[in-house]
Amino acid sequence: MEIIPQIVVSGLAEGSLFALAALGIIVIFNASQIVNFAQGAMGVAAAYVAWFSLTVLHLPFVLALAAAITFGFALGVSVETLLLRRLQDASTMTQMVVTLGLFMAILGAVGALCGYNPRAFPELWSQHSFEFGSVILRPQDTLNFAILGTLAGGLTLLFRHTKLGLAMRAITQDRFAARLMGVSLTRTLALAWGIGVALAGATAVLAAPVTTLTPGMMDSILIYGFVAAIVGGFGTFSGAIVGGLVVGVIDNLVKTFLAPELSLTIVFGLLLLVLYVRPNGFFGRRVAQKV
Repeated sequence: MEIIPQIVVSGLAEGSLFALAALGIIVIFNASQIVNFAQGAMGVAAAYVAWFSLTVLHLPFVLALAAAITFGFALGVSVETLLLRRLQDASTMTQMVVTLGLFMAILGAVGALCGYNPRAFPELWSQHSFEFGSVILRPQDTLNFAILGTLAGGLTLLFRHTKLGLAMRAITQDRFAARLMGVSLTRTLALAWGIGVALAGATAVLAAPVTTLTPGMMDSILIYGFVAAIVGGFGTFSGAIVGGLVVGVIDNLVKTFLAPELSLTIVFGLLLLVLYVRPNGFFGRRVAQKV
């Protein structure tokens, strides 16, 4: 039982990656009402930019992370502007299938350009571990918590205290009314996609030193991110964060006391249980619709 605090802290650090992935999914979903299945592949593309910045250009970590986030933002804006905007009159299912095709295209392009062999990602932060009694907080764990807190805080300020955030919330609630109030739907959607993919890029950069860098490295993280978003309440930032942390702790407990192979099964079992008890998630709200 003495190892449980360490398992919980390590699970929270892992869950911070799931929370970041969930935040990116939710930002895009709130704005466009579609799930971006290419989120993971787009994040991996940004992680390769960070790897190039660190190993070839020898930039410091902060600049490499900024380069990855900037590339992710530009990629998200480009995809929405050049591809999805032309499909805005298509059904939601059609648009999601397009993102699935985009996932395969980006995955293939990254593999062709960078290869499929795992690449060692440089250590992001070489500080000493922090010890709190029997609990050891690794530098990577501290970095995960710090970046999650910084990006989540920035998103909260953006959505609550800026005109852009107000515009994003407006199109989430009622696109027609938002247009009547002068909100630019095209610009707001493009920015939402940029922010969502930038968050995926940050997630991939943080995950790469642990998992090694490969074109498919974000697949499992994105699955856990989807679960975290649904468990917390699809559409809420606080729900995404809490859901990601909870999923991370459960995943770590299962891997330690049961078997790593059962992790995904248990997590999906949790998902089914939450959907049965609270279909809108822990922090989701029931939405009334006219019939």
